[in-house]
Amino acid sequence: MSDFQYYFHQLPCFNCKKTTVNTDLGWLTAAMKEEVLAQVAAIIEQGNVEPDLSVNVTCTKEEARDYLLLNFYGYAEEELANQVEAEDEQEVADEIAELLAGGNDSAVFEHEIALQSCTGCDVDEESSQA
Repeated sequence: MSDFQYYFHQLPCFNCKKTTVNTDLGWLTAAMKEEVLAQVAAIIEQGNVEPDLSVNVTCTKEEARDYLLLNFYGYAEEELANQVEAEDEQEVADEIAELLAGGNDSAVFEHEIALQSCTGCDVDEESSQA
């Protein structure tokens, strides 16, 4: 298994865009995390702070299976070794084969990051709706 970890990072509140909030990045390797954070920083620098940010994650052929099963199929890390359903395993293998069909040695996936709202914004929204 590749060296995947579940990462969080401080990113701006999607509402006020000032306060930073602990944001779920998902299952990534350390290199993928750096790639994701660089793209997120560029998006934020351009002022494009939307509730959902879309970045690209590059996986080697070996990493692609685990990346898909962890992030898109909802498997836990300990299930990857011997508890993956045959149908899911086949779907993942087919997707990877399709992505690598042109002779590529890596696959690029669109990775969504949902920004969170800070507690100050939550309180403001609730009081303004009263």
